[in-house]
Amino acid sequence: MGIDKQKHLDLIFKRNQLMAKLLMIFYTSSLVINTFIDPAILIFVAPIGLVICILVYFLSKQKQLTILTMYLSILFVFSFFILLITYEPLLINFIYIWLGLIISSIYHMVRPILFASFLTTVATIYFFLQYQNELFPGSDKVDVIYVALFGILVTIFLVFSSRFTEDLLQKAQLKTEKTSKALIEAKGYLNTLFNQLKDPIVIHDERGKIYQVNNGFTETFGWKNNDVVGQTMPQLNEVQFKYLQEQWESISRGEAVREIELKITTSDEKRLDVAISVSAIRTEDGRVVALASIFRDITEQKQTEEFIRRSEKLSVVGQLAAGVAHEIRNPITVISGFLQLMQQREQNTNSHVPVMLSELARINKIISEFLLLAKPGVQKFEKIKICYLIREVVTLLDTSAIMKSISITTQYSLNETTVECDPDQIKQVLINLLKNSIEAMDHGGQIHIHVYEKSDNMIHIEITDSGSGIPQEVLERIGEPFFTTKPKGTGLGLMICDRIIEHHQGKMDISSIQGKGTTVNIYLNKVISEEGNNEYTSSGYYHQSGTATERNEIRSGSG
Repeated sequence: MGIDKQKHLDLIFKRNQLMAKLLMIFYTSSLVINTFIDPAILIFVAPIGLVICILVYFLSKQKQLTILTMYLSILFVFSFFILLITYEPLLINFIYIWLGLIISSIYHMVRPILFASFLTTVATIYFFLQYQNELFPGSDKVDVIYVALFGILVTIFLVFSSRFTEDLLQKAQLKTEKTSKALIEAKGYLNTLFNQLKDPIVIHDERGKIYQVNNGFTETFGWKNNDVVGQTMPQLNEVQFKYLQEQWESISRGEAVREIELKITTSDEKRLDVAISVSAIRTEDGRVVALASIFRDITEQKQTEEFIRRSEKLSVVGQLAAGVAHEIRNPITVISGFLQLMQQREQNTNSHVPVMLSELARINKIISEFLLLAKPGVQKFEKIKICYLIREVVTLLDTSAIMKSISITTQYSLNETTVECDPDQIKQVLINLLKNSIEAMDHGGQIHIHVYEKSDNMIHIEITDSGSGIPQEVLERIGEPFFTTKPKGTGLGLMICDRIIEHHQGKMDISSIQGKGTTVNIYLNKVISEEGNNEYTSSGYYHQSGTATERNEIRSGSG
């Protein structure tokens, strides 16, 4: 069956249902009217009319009997009017026969109208001849020709009217179909473009109520379209939302607004830097119906800018460190040599010489750390079992921790894992980080060190404390040269740690929740084959960091 024929049958099916409704309306109206005029007719008409209405209603629901139902519906309409004339041959009931012909025109088809015209002609001729004296007293039998002619004229009018109406309906339907197809195609193109754009796009009103978001919004921020439609933008805090509302209102008034940069939060609490550009969606008459906000993720751009800014600072620090080392180290070397000579000659009389030598060694160490910022220096890499190195650092700091009611616990998922590193530098990193954790807990707490395998060629050292945590604004500045909240801090400790891990081809990052604690993650490359490796045990190196406290980076609660 062709598509056009199926559409035609669907149209007839709908008109059959309309015909059933009309018949029930006529039947109900007849019952109501005759209840007041001639109640006796209800005994005869009511049951038969009810059966006819039920049959027509049942047939109108049968799609496979669409054509048959159309002709039966017309026949049942005439049957109802014929019943009325048969029961009471009045002129008004006789006129109702032509009403059946007019009703058949709702199909806008020639055949149903001709069928109804045939029934009308037969019925009018029969009832005219049968009830001529009652209906048309004083008329001749030849006058039946005029009655039949009237029915034929009505038929001709209905046929032409239906053909004209049907043509208009077909043209309108065809135009509607073309328009709908064009709209669907255009909507498909727009939706495809809308959802394929990587930048998040939000369609909303000037109050921030969301109408639609694209796939880029879901991929970037985590919220799906169904989760946010009808709500305000969940990635904005109250201050940001209020500020953007002012900008949206300005755009709705036709004012120009520059691109807005904000730091917002995703559904998984990830912080992103975004640039927001807003455009008004207007109708042809210029009325604003919605706003389109495009969010461009500039996090990497900001990180690159921050990296360049820090690199410039590090360059200045490096130049300063090189100058300090060059100007001070030589005099210190001379003084150290003289003091050593004095110690040899006056060993029994000068008790301050060992202290002076110790302080000079400490100053020399500080200068070495400045030099580490200027250049990596020569590193002595060895194959070391990382767990032994951590145990030695924990043993070194355990006493300091116990004095502050702090327990240090360790968990080694990998006991025999070997890394290639400079043990003194890695120990310096661990000592600085653990001292930071100890200083962050003034009222006791716990430090947990977990070592496990992140991938086939990398290990993960996780140091977690239960301190007071680091505020977000401080956490964002950690690692900046000379930034510290400690009265005697230099702001170089964590930067040195990061530089050491970087020189070991590793990575270090810090996360913190204020009020819960801080976690430092260190990632180091491990040695794949451990055969023939030198073991590093607790009898190995001991690296005393005399200025670890001064060099520690900022932690909340540590000053």
